[in-house]
Amino acid sequence: MTKRMNWSGAADRDRSARQGSDNLADYGLPGGLTPPKLRQSKASLREELAEAQAKITRIVRCVCGHKASVALPPALAGRRLWCSKCGRVTE
Repeated sequence: MTKRMNWSGAADRDRSARQGSDNLADYGLPGGLTPPKLRQSKASLREELAEAQAKITRIVRCVCGHKASVALPPALAGRRLWCSKCGRVTE
């Protein structure tokens, strides 16, 4: 038994052999398109988040003389803090 002949594939091969073919990679992307961005993995995003949260530390000084280093989440970075010893607003 013989296989069926793929006439369109044979015609494509003959045409590319006669006329040549262009490599689209040589021309770059058409119309100024940008290549798709690679999506970061969840693990790397979690690591970046942990690093960003760990970097926000403030040294809190109170009028009473109490001083502490406090790690704050980014949402609380600009807020006023109260002293745990005397209850006053810290600097």
